[in-house]
Amino acid sequence: MGTLRGDNGGERPHDGGRVPGLPPEWGAIVIPDDASELDHEAATLRREWRRTARRDRWRKRLRLPPRGNKLSGDGAPTLGIPLLIMTVAIIATLTSLFALAWPSRPAQHTASAGAPPPSGSTLPDVTLSDAANKPIRLKGNLPALILIVDGCDCTALISTASNAAPGSVTVLAVGRTAPPLPSAVSGHKIKAVADPNATLRSRYASSTAVDGVVAVLVSDSGKITRTIQPVRRIDDFKADLISIG
Repeated sequence: MGTLRGDNGGERPHDGGRVPGLPPEWGAIVIPDDASELDHEAATLRREWRRTARRDRWRKRLRLPPRGNKLSGDGAPTLGIPLLIMTVAIIATLTSLFALAWPSRPAQHTASAGAPPPSGSTLPDVTLSDAANKPIRLKGNLPALILIVDGCDCTALISTASNAAPGSVTVLAVGRTAPPLPSAVSGHKIKAVADPNATLRSRYASSTAVDGVVAVLVSDSGKITRTIQPVRRIDDFKADLISIG
């Protein structure tokens, strides 16, 4: 490494090589002849200084005290640790809320939106009115063929259905206002019914037949035997119409 330099011309200095004024725990000071021999020690020391500087910068940003101190430089307690705890708590809370709000799977439905009640359901006990505003109780006119004909010029279809219906079956032509009836078949078998709130259409028309004619066939016990939509001709429900009579 080199020689020990002192006042005695290269011999080991007196007092074990210690330099006056330096801490005794430093021990003997060895100075090499070639300063390049200290490059490794110098590089190690510089790396340590850089690590210490980086650590101190982060502790300062987080308002943490210097290493080995319990208080900040001005003697006041630091906010670094409380802020860190609050940040972790907020992140955990937001993560929990996000997990609760995120659906794990799409909701399962037994029927699609807008689908009419299935066959076998019961006709609701609804009372509507005729063109003269007289009450018409649906369950008082069973068995029945209910034709929902909002905004439709369906006199021909109503006439054909009435002629094809057995004598015990009442044909109820339903619209937001009582629809016109064919004069040739007006009588006890056919009635015009006003449904201003579209109660029956909202219940029995699916989204694909919202503007079409809907036929609902109801037995004398009030059971829905079949719903047809959209109706295009009498053959769509003629066999069912005969069966409920």
